[in-house]
Amino acid sequence: MTGACAAQSPPTAEAPPGSGDTPGTEAPGPSAGGGAAGACAAVIEYDGHTYWGQAQLMRRPEVSGRTVTVVRPGCEDSGGQGEVEQDTEVEARELADVGPETAVLVGDSLFVREGRDLPEQLDDWFRSPPCTSPGRFELTAQWLGITSPNEPRFDGDVQAPYRLEVRVTDGPTRYVDATITIRATTGTHPALQPGDVESSLWEGGFVIATVRCDGEDFVATGIVAHPPDNP
Repeated sequence: MTGACAAQSPPTAEAPPGSGDTPGTEAPGPSAGGGAAGACAAVIEYDGHTYWGQAQLMRRPEVSGRTVTVVRPGCEDSGGQGEVEQDTEVEARELADVGPETAVLVGDSLFVREGRDLPEQLDDWFRSPPCTSPGRFELTAQWLGITSPNEPRFDGDVQAPYRLEVRVTDGPTRYVDATITIRATTGTHPALQPGDVESSLWEGGFVIATVRCDGEDFVATGIVAHPPDNP
């Protein structure tokens, strides 16, 4: 059984990290909703058109610096047990490579207009960069989740081998702002310590990893976790 912990999850919760590297260039239909287990669709409206949320971005798109106002439709996802949320206006950022008539960025989420596709050259937004740097190098990253073939303990302690999903904040330019997976082995030293998941991952903290490439994979020779106020 594979255990998984996600950032800012309560100690007893298990949640898988973000989706993989499948390109998300086609706007999907609405997600299923209704009932107690229903969930609101990832959708916004702009200039009279519907925009659907896409697959997880693995690289952060460049933005133009301009913003537009979009509407997040109201939603009721409690199975009739709560009030229907009202429509709300939110700020969306224009992308540098494609106009708002096709797609916009809300927070870290990409929304594409219904019936429109992103240019094929932007497929890399949905793919993690491969590990291509020679020798060992250092990455500073915000960790997003951790998966392991070993079931996590109630306090979040995990034993190697495991995989960290992170968003790189510092290191070789080709990886900065990208979401990657770092593999830790029984030879990784130093490794995550008991309590790191609870004190760092669940609090939105950072890791500093010394990494080498194994093919296109990132393999950690050492990992140190830090709380969010001490990267």
